Amino acid sequence: MADQKINIILCGLGRIGDVHYKNLVLNSRVHLAAVVDVDENALKRVRTDSGIEGFSDLKSALDKYPKVSGVVVCTPTATHTSYIQIALERKIHVFCEKPISLNHKEVDSCYELAKKQGVHLLCGFQRRSDPNFMKLKEHLDNKSIGRIQIVKTTSRDHPVPAISFLKISGGFFHDCASHDLDVQRWLTGEDPEEIMAYASCFRPDIKEINDVDTAIILLRYPSGVIGSIDLSRKSAYGYDQRIEVHGENGMVQAENTKKNTVVLSTDQGVSHSTGPHSFQDRYPLAYATEMEHFLDIVIGKASPKVTHDDVKKVAVMSGGAEESFKTGKPVKLVYHNV
Repeated sequence: MADQKINIILCGLGRIGDVHYKNLVLNSRVHLAAVVDVDENALKRVRTDSGIEGFSDLKSALDKYPKVSGVVVCTPTATHTSYIQIALERKIHVFCEKPISLNHKEVDSCYELAKKQGVHLLCGFQRRSDPNFMKLKEHLDNKSIGRIQIVKTTSRDHPVPAISFLKISGGFFHDCASHDLDVQRWLTGEDPEEIMAYASCFRPDIKEINDVDTAIILLRYPSGVIGSIDLSRKSAYGYDQRIEVHGENGMVQAENTKKNTVVLSTDQGVSHSTGPHSFQDRYPLAYATEMEHFLDIVIGKASPKVTHDDVKKVAVMSGGAEESFKTGKPVKLVYHNV
């Protein structure tokens, strides 16, 4: 297997699907056998770019390419479980962008099917694979700042996602906040016991679809650690993602990346470039590293770093944040009933 290409089918050619498409095409370990999308124009674009065959449904693609070892799912959230189940039924490993589903029972069903079939299901939380965040996590694991006291994450989007996407995204707390909620658990190694969310909507187009675009989420952990998440759908200065952790012996930070490292200093002041344009520009190494991890899972060299338990608990936290915003009250997080 070590000398053979890993046969993969990619489902979904939207924003994140395009990121994974480019990584898979360029990966020397991969043979991208086919792509799947309901948009014929997207399939034509891929055929023109790489000659890879396109299909409108996964079953047809798998019928033609039955020796596929992995399926990558990047379709709209509401379709995730159907694609996952089709692949798992054929004993094929699956990578799926978050969330697996907004329904807890559907999430459990997918993971139970993967276990029954003897294959793995990996959910995509790429920030765990960002080299800067990984280094920050290493410092925490090594107790470089002693006991953790405060964990602050910042996530401000750019450009504002299209309304067509936001309508099918699952809502602000399940789409935009879920990455930060996962990062909070990953960094602290704890499950928060209480969550409070304050949110507003400043954009009329987002308000029309009954969603919000700005929020602060507060988390209380059993150890006493306090977490805060600062979220916005619009950052005027570019895509902005940062982490700061305060501990008894110091602080560790992961700053946002920039378009370039040039700093201009004159008698008029000091200037540098803005942040990256979008999530695609902010996390190229994270997405590539995440996919390498999936490939290692496919060939039996690794087990999923993001587990069923992780996915379920992030869903509970997202739901708790949404409930807190709607009720105006803190929510006790209960994990054992899901």
